[in-house]
Amino acid sequence: MAKRDRSDRILTDWDRVFDALSDPSRRYVLEYLHDRTEPASVWDLAVALAVRTTDLPPDEVDLQVVEQAEVGIVHVHLPKLQAADLVEAAGEGVSLTEHAETLPLFTPSYRGVVRPVGDEEEPREP
Repeated sequence: MAKRDRSDRILTDWDRVFDALSDPSRRYVLEYLHDRTEPASVWDLAVALAVRTTDLPPDEVDLQVVEQAEVGIVHVHLPKLQAADLVEAAGEGVSLTEHAETLPLFTPSYRGVVRPVGDEEEPREP
């Protein structure tokens, strides 16, 4: 019986991961956090998400759009990402969990999971 309980728990955990990855905004939050060396504030995530959705520079994005993104992050996206054990919030900062780092989301062959193919940045010259 214990084996079945463990299998059910593993499937539930994967269901949460797939649910979290089903939304492009959440995938972008994961990508954004992965590309940083320090935790990000919710406001930084909201600005980044607003820039991403509007294709405007940060200083041209309407404050209301950033505030709407912040509400979505706080009330929808972070709870789903936390339920899947992909992000953790400590104080004012949000960062990836060790669990998220162990998933093949950020390896070259799976990069398309969080960053759609063709959406890569141009290589920078040294």
